[in-house]
Formats: sequence, structure tokens, C-alpha cells
Amino acid sequence: MPTLLGAVRGVGRPTPLPPGPKGLPFVGSLFELRRNPFEYMRRSAQEYGDVFRVPLPLIDMVAVTHPDLVSAFMDESTGRYSMAGPASFAWPIIGAAVPMLEGPKFRERRKMLLPMFSRRHLARIGDVIADEFVNRVDTWGEWADSGRVVDLQHEIAKVTLPAFLRAMFSSSITEEEIHNTDIDIRMMMALVGGASMLMPFPNLLPWWGRQSVPRSAPRLYMLVRRLIRRRRENPVDTRDLLSILLEARYEDGSALSERDLAMELMALIGGGYETVVASLSWTLALLLAEPDHLSTLYAEISALGGAVPTPDDLPRLTWAKACFDEGQRLQGHPLNPRFAMADNELGGYVLPKFTMVGAPMYAIHRDPRWWPDPDVYDPRRFTDEAVVRARPRLAFMPFGSGPHHCIGTGLAYMNAQFLLAIIFQRYRLHLQPGWQPQHKFSFSVTVDGGLPVTLSRV
Repeated sequence: MPTLLGAVRGVGRPTPLPPGPKGLPFVGSLFELRRNPFEYMRRSAQEYGDVFRVPLPLIDMVAVTHPDLVSAFMDESTGRYSMAGPASFAWPIIGAAVPMLEGPKFRERRKMLLPMFSRRHLARIGDVIADEFVNRVDTWGEWADSGRVVDLQHEIAKVTLPAFLRAMFSSSITEEEIHNTDIDIRMMMALVGGASMLMPFPNLLPWWGRQSVPRSAPRLYMLVRRLIRRRRENPVDTRDLLSILLEARYEDGSALSERDLAMELMALIGGGYETVVASLSWTLALLLAEPDHLSTLYAEISALGGAVPTPDDLPRLTWAKACFDEGQRLQGHPLNPRFAMADNELGGYVLPKFTMVGAPMYAIHRDPRWWPDPDVYDPRRFTDEAVVRARPRLAFMPFGSGPHHCIGTGLAYMNAQFLLAIIFQRYRLHLQPGWQPQHKFSFSVTVDGGLPVTLSRV
């Protein structure tokens, strides 16, 4: 199958090809990859090594599984690799958020956001987030001791989204808007996932009675525009993220365009709550099957004496953080991609311009070289400092690395530790007999079919 990796543009001789499956004519390994991108990447790494090629219909994808080689493109800051790649031509038309930018504009925009994710500001908004969590988790009491099976993944989304909006935008939205926004964010995430060819595209046709991208995209956009309009009409004294973005200026004195402002808010809403929903759902799905690890967590939470956790309590919730990290490790991700923006060399192979190269985190996070008994859920991997130091730095990278390292990492950990404490201060959760979590890739990695549990009171 002819590929872009067969020769470097402008060079008349073949270049080294990474090993990898041949795939089918025209479609390559697309169908096999879509069936189960997680195990496909893991099997390919075991068979072909630290750098392997995955043939796809338009271009080949190169996967890299050794942490040192991953650093070469994830941590690169000179522009040789890009998160947005060739799609960046569309940003002036539709607007761009931080993940879509590179170069000076990226650095200036990220600098605009940094104050809202600093430790000092997270300490300010911690009480707001915890208060919203408590109010909404307390409503779960109607299901406690009833035997009713509840999809906790869906319910966690209904907790984290309003808390994020309240903390970041000093805004509240209706229950219907929360429901719709959860659908819309997932639909847009699926669209991005489909564009990477790792999963089928979501519904692109606006059929009556069915969720679709043509329905979700304008509805989400209109929600964001309402938030902006409300703030312009009713300014607040609180210095929240929306205020900062409205006041922010580039070095030349220009403000964010309306398109960029709307896109930034949509990206922040999605990244600020949906990824935590997915990671925490995986944490609970795995943790609830481990009584010993649960007992350790109960004891740590009990030391709070029933008080609502605050940012000052986070250093005391080390086991909760370890449980979350181990959940993220086993959650994994099929690929954290970058695009080569020039002809590059990696691991002895030449990557022509616009080659998609990425880190399959599911394979890296379960590599037995760094993770003994890799499929076993064991939070102690993150509490033993000697074990942690012995691993390569990028053997665990749930929030990425380099210039595009997730700006909301501290917020994500605070949300997870708070929620684990608040939930288990009130309830015990019980999995359905014989149930096992399965991966579903929709840009983030959720639990396929949700997280079915029953609740009982403490």
C-alpha cells in the first residue's frame, strides 16, 4: 500500500518505514482500529515495538510507545510538531481555542488563562465547587437503600457541569440546559474523535428525534453566547474566567474576537467537566471491585470528621489521589496525537510533513516494562516514591506533556478528590454482580453503557 512514509518530499530515495501491519487495500487498518482501538494499539506495540505504523485511508499514523521517544514530539516547543496540524487553516473562520493554536498566539492565549488555574485561584473557588458538589450529591439520597440501579457516570456529569459553570463563569443554568449541554459536549467530542479516524463519526444528519451534530453544535454555541451576553449586560465583581477573557488583550492591544471567545468557552466547558466525568467513572468502576483499597479510602475520608473537604485538605487525601491516578492509568486513551509540521526524524525513521504521530496511552499505561501486573488496579503504584521515581517521566501522562499539557490539571485533581470524599462520606456504592467496565472512545474515554450501581447510606 503506497504511503506518505514511503519517501520524503523532495528526496528521490525511499526512507526507512516503521514496521507495522499491512492492512487492507485503500482502507488500511481502519476497520480493525475502530473495532477496538485500545487493544489494537497494545497488540501492535507488543508485535512491532516502540515505533510502528498504522496504515489508514489517507495517511499513515505512526504510534510511539517508549516514553523517551514520546517526549521528542510531545515536549517539542519550536513548532516542528503541532496539535492542530493542517486543520489550522479553518480557525480564522470558525474561531480557535488554546488546543487549536500554536506559536505566539498560543502562548499569548494560554497566558490569558493561567491566572484562573493557579493554585491561589483554585483555593478561592474550592469552596464554591465543594458546595455545589454537596448540594447535588445529597439529592442521590432518594436512591439510597432503594435497590434502584443508577447510571452514576451520567449523574456525575450532572454534578460536575453546574459546579464548573458556577466556579468559572459565576453562572447557573437550568436542569434542561445541563441535560442538553451534556449531550452536546459528547456529540462534539465524538465529532473530533471521528475526525481522527479512530471511531465512527457521530450523526451528521439532523433526523427528527435523534441527537445530531447539526442540532448540538448551534445549541451549544447559543448557550455560550447567552453566557457572554448575560455578563456584558450584568457585570459582576467576581473575577472569574469569563471576566478575564473579556478583559484580556494580546500584546498588540487587541481583544479576543467573538468567535475565539465562544470557541474558548466551549473548549473549557468540555475539558473542564467531561474529562473528569470519564476519569472518575473509570476510577469508581475499578475501585468498587477492590474491598481492601476501598477500606483504605474510607479510613482516609473518615479522618475529615464528616466536614466538607476544602483545598487545605487535598494533601491529606493522598490515597484518593492515588486511586484516581490508577483509574486514569487503566482508563488510558488510544492516541494522543501531534502532526509533523516539517520532515522529521524519530527513532531512526523519517516522518514526512503532516504525518500524524501519537502516543497510545492505553498501551503505554499497561506496558509491563513500567507497570508490573499492568491490568491489575493497584493505587500503591502512586504512593511508593521509589516506584514512582523508577518509572520514566512520560510512562504516565493522563494530562499530556509539553506546551499543550492540560492547563486544568490542578482543577481536575481537586474535583476528583472532592467528589470521592463527598460521595463516600454519604454513601456506599455497589456494582452489579458480574459487571465489568468496557472502554468507549468518544475523544475522552468513558465507560461503555455507563456505570450501573446501587447506593446505600453510610
